[in-house]
Amino acid sequence: MSIDSEPATGGQIWKKEVLENLRLGKVYEPRLEDYILLLLYLDGRTPIYGEEVLHFILTIYPYAEVELSPSFFLPYSAIIENKLGELIEKKLAYRLKQNYRGTEKNIIKITEGGSDEARRLFKLFSESWLLVHNTVLRQGSEVLNELEALKKTYNGKSVTELIGLLASKLDAEGTFFIQHLSANSPGWMNYVYYLARQISKEKHSINPF
Repeated sequence: MSIDSEPATGGQIWKKEVLENLRLGKVYEPRLEDYILLLLYLDGRTPIYGEEVLHFILTIYPYAEVELSPSFFLPYSAIIENKLGELIEKKLAYRLKQNYRGTEKNIIKITEGGSDEARRLFKLFSESWLLVHNTVLRQGSEVLNELEALKKTYNGKSVTELIGLLASKLDAEGTFFIQHLSANSPGWMNYVYYLARQISKEKHSINPF
């Protein structure tokens, strides 16, 4: 068994020792850029229609390492923006403005070079256990299925639709839903939850059926 990620140092060494004793086979610690590239690659390399969709999916997906940043409407993470920028600089993805369903959106597409790297990641995920949040082991094939399902569900949704979906999800699942996120401050996280509940209540009162 091997952990196919960054070289283990300090606090990571104990993980290698414990996992080696479990004899699980290959274990990989996924990076945020892996999730981004795979989201671009899955569902037949369909582009991400709206950069806000990428932030939304990775915010609600409990196994992505994301820090929430203040945003007036929807979840925004500076680290997602930075990692996407790095992929674009490496020519693994690119961004363009395009009309989609009557609205101009920031469209994100994968390049041929990005597809080559994503295929490698797809194979790696398929053959590995994934170590997430330092303690949780997930089968990589299950994670791939979950990412593709999220892309198919939310890709192309309007900003208004995403706000309503997020508000409803937060209102239904409460703080459990956002426990995997880190934020600039506990106060900000509480404020996001408060706003979501207000939006959800107002949405139901306007459209009760």
